[in-house]
Parts: sequence; C-alpha cells; structure tokens
Amino acid sequence: MKVVALLSQKGGAGKSTLARQLAVVAGEAGPAFLVDRDPQATISKWWARRTEQEPAPRWPELMDIGEASLADAVARLRPRAGVLFIDTAPAVGAREAEVAQAADLVIVPIRPSPDDLEAVGDTLRIVRRLGRPAVLVVNAAKNLSRSIGAQAALARYPFAVCPTALADRAAYLDAALEGRGVGELKGAGARDARAEVQAVWKWIGEQMEAEQ
Repeated sequence: MKVVALLSQKGGAGKSTLARQLAVVAGEAGPAFLVDRDPQATISKWWARRTEQEPAPRWPELMDIGEASLADAVARLRPRAGVLFIDTAPAVGAREAEVAQAADLVIVPIRPSPDDLEAVGDTLRIVRRLGRPAVLVVNAAKNLSRSIGAQAALARYPFAVCPTALADRAAYLDAALEGRGVGELKGAGARDARAEVQAVWKWIGEQMEAEQ
C-alpha cells in the first residue's frame, strides 16, 4: 500500500478537498482508503454523507485506527493493496510530523494568494527537516494567470510543483455537500474538475514511482 499525507501549516489550503477528491479518483482503479487526523473531522463528515447514497460507493473507505499509533496502523495496512490518504490538522506539530514520517509522499496544497505563498515556507522547512519526499499542488486558483504565477513562485523551493492546478470551481463545493467526487457529478464544471483531479493524481503517481 502507498501512503500519501496531506500537510499544511496554514488552514484553508485545501487539504481535505484534495484528499477526498484524489481518493475517489484512486478508488476508480483499485482500493483507496482515508484516515482523518483533522480535529475538524472534515473527511469523516464528507464520508458520512457519502455512505447515505444508494447504493453507497465502495471506495474510498474511511479507516478507523482507534487508539493505535499511526505508525502501528500503517504497518498493519502496508501489506494490503491500494492507496491510503491521510488528512491532517492545519498545523505541523508532533502528530503531523508522525503522519509525514509514515508517508511515502507528502502533498502540500497551496492557494495562490500572497499570504499562502508566504506561509508555505514554514511548512516546507519542516517537511525538509523530516527528510520526506514532498510535492506542491496549487489549489483554488481563480484563473490561469494566478496558477501560473503561483507555480513560478513555488519553483524556488527544492520540491516538485504539480503542473496542473485545481481551479476555484463550484463543483468542488457541490461535491463536498453531496459526499461525492467531482467526477460523480454532472455538468461541464464537474467534467473540467474531474480532468484536473485525474491529471494531478496521474502526476503524483509518477512522482511516487520516481521515489522507488
């Protein structure tokens, strides 16, 4: 099993959105799992709405690790096939460092605003200190110019930047409210969002293969 952690020192970066959307896309090809380590329980609430659908989609599956340490839980899950996505709190403390250490890859989402671009340095210094492979994904870009500008600004860090950005689309909010992936919605906006998520996941898969 591959383990992917979503990490950000700053709140509102889009960790939960990216985690659940990537998990839905990954679940189209094989088993996909989620662990919710965010005290706001955003993933857990989304998954509860998802299970109310008829019939409820099989993947992704929300894993309840109980009182076990994350390291122990990941060690138990490693022999299984699939991908595990771990959402974290909007901070990088001891619990988040534990998540990063257990991951094969850390994804750091960044909104293309001056505040977010300035704040991401704190997250990346911590990730670099932990010695974990990480990639950067621009999220909630208002337009192509914003995403290109943000990607250019992030190029100064020693981490790969995803060439596909997620746009600021209503489809992501609609999918969150319905417990779905954007690809499970109808409409042009949903189709465009699905294409974005698929492209991001394909690129992330290539990064994980390169790390092997």
